[in-house]
Amino acid sequence: IVMAVVVIVWGLGPPTTKLVSAPPLIGTFVRFGISSPLLLIVLAARRRVLSRKVFLATALPGLSFGINLIFVFSALQEATVSVLSTVVAMQPALLLVLAGPLFGEYPTGRQLAFTLLGVVGAVGVILGAGSEMGSSWLGVGFAALALVTFTLYFVLTRLARFENEVDPIEWMAGINIWSFLSTIVPILLLADRSDWAQFGGTDWLWISVVAFVTGVFGHVLMTWLHGHLEAARSSLYILTMHLVAVGLAWLIHDEPVTWLQGMSGGVVLLSVALVVTAPDRREVR
Repeated sequence: IVMAVVVIVWGLGPPTTKLVSAPPLIGTFVRFGISSPLLLIVLAARRRVLSRKVFLATALPGLSFGINLIFVFSALQEATVSVLSTVVAMQPALLLVLAGPLFGEYPTGRQLAFTLLGVVGAVGVILGAGSEMGSSWLGVGFAALALVTFTLYFVLTRLARFENEVDPIEWMAGINIWSFLSTIVPILLLADRSDWAQFGGTDWLWISVVAFVTGVFGHVLMTWLHGHLEAARSSLYILTMHLVAVGLAWLIHDEPVTWLQGMSGGVVLLSVALVVTAPDRREVR
């Protein structure tokens, strides 16, 4: 039940983020600027504080998550939700490569073959939209960087729950603070007054939805789930969020889905599902 809630909440993220008109750096800065204090307030209400140990442990995953959201904002200004969702749908296959030594799960030749098939399917989704693609190769590049940085965040958070009993709210408080810090230097170097002038009006509403619903609520639930589900299984379930995202993008942004995109997207989901659900796991000795 909790996984189903996470799928819906995370699926709401990309089409809602696309409604934000402000530049990516500004949107990311504001998003973490309002979610970080909220999580600290929730911790205080529970008579807990962010410990030094957890704060230091969340540094790398937090920085990864902050940079990831910058790439997500950037990708959605250059590409459709379906393109971003399809590229990020390769995350479970990438997880097998990165987390194999950590969790004792190693990819076989069969798994790698299905991964390559999934890559072909992803390219089919990107090219299948034709004139309706609404995407540049820069947008595809941002989506790929979003895939890598989110996988790093996912693996490190899974490790924290795998090796220790970490309070999900305390963990996400540290994650959000470091994510906020990751935006400060880029803001100072790259943003100017005209960028800030583009943020306002309904941007506050959509950023609040992304920060509180998708961010705080969804990620706290997912952090809790890391202690109850295997990484391979949970990443497979998360794939269904992309179906939610593309469906909502069709309703909200009128983004068309061609038959070739639909077939290619099916190849991606099938390939990644076969990779994740049938691993030949060998324990590290």
